[in-house]
Amino acid sequence: MTKKTEETKKTKKQKQQQFLPADCTLSQLCSLWAEDIRYQVKPSSYALYITLIEKHILPYLGQYLVEELDNETLDDYIQERKNQELSWNTMRLIVFLLKGILQAGQEKGIDPAEKLHYYIPKYKRSCMRVFDQQDSERLLHYLENSDEIFETGLLISIFTGIRVGELCGLQWKDMNWGKGTFQINRTVSRIRNPEANGALGERGNAGAKADLSRTIVYIGTPKTGTSIREIPLPDFLILKLLPYKRGGECYVLTGTAKCMEPRGVQRRFKSLLRRCNIPDINIHSLRHAFASRWIENGFDSKALSEILGHSSIKITMDVYVHSNMEQKKSYMNRMI
Repeated sequence: MTKKTEETKKTKKQKQQQFLPADCTLSQLCSLWAEDIRYQVKPSSYALYITLIEKHILPYLGQYLVEELDNETLDDYIQERKNQELSWNTMRLIVFLLKGILQAGQEKGIDPAEKLHYYIPKYKRSCMRVFDQQDSERLLHYLENSDEIFETGLLISIFTGIRVGELCGLQWKDMNWGKGTFQINRTVSRIRNPEANGALGERGNAGAKADLSRTIVYIGTPKTGTSIREIPLPDFLILKLLPYKRGGECYVLTGTAKCMEPRGVQRRFKSLLRRCNIPDINIHSLRHAFASRWIENGFDSKALSEILGHSSIKITMDVYVHSNMEQKKSYMNRMI
């Protein structure tokens, strides 16, 4: 074992053995937790965690002493958040963060008033609105007859179900023309700038930091391990993409070494919908629509889960597959 390794282990052990005073507030514990995990998670994840803590935890629980927290306080807090009509996923992350932060406090010698029971309220899952058949045909007609790479890029989303951040991060070197596939290796997102903002709401000091942008475009690895994947392209789309081919480091949507970010794609997508006289809809619905069409055609759900980059078929079927009324009626008639 090298001297450097020994020193690292010693420092880690000292951190684990560092005890906190009994009058430690949840706000103070959050700051310590944020410092500990900052370089253990992806920058995009860290930025999301800090934003959720600042917005949804500290204003309501930050002033509490950790040793005063009990299940009644926790239950009231969670119910209030539900009444704010936060999404199920946001609630899940808030509870996940609270549990991790308080467990970190226990490792440092400070316990809440009693053993806490963490739970996520039951939600009536909201249904993602997807295109009806008429709007879908209108959109496809427009995209297929366009000679712009952005519109052709949207066809990739429609026929493969990739996430908008993954579409933004797609480079020409990710294309395997021989196999007719492409690889998802990166994703683009806009996150808060860790150099401009302190761990929990502290702004940059006077000087250089004060001039930094509060957010930055972040290009990183995909959402999860299963999101790094190879996806086949329909033959017609390969032929449509070939004329736009650029150098390997160039991004597909821009044709340059500079990527487009998701909110820019969303703006252009909404403008395109207006041009086609199609009601406004979130671009993420293209992913849901792809999944629903796949299942409607009777294709393998395991293959769909792999194409979407999900860790399980259950996620695919529960969240991304939607049946329309025409499909249900067709099933009813076939039961006769």
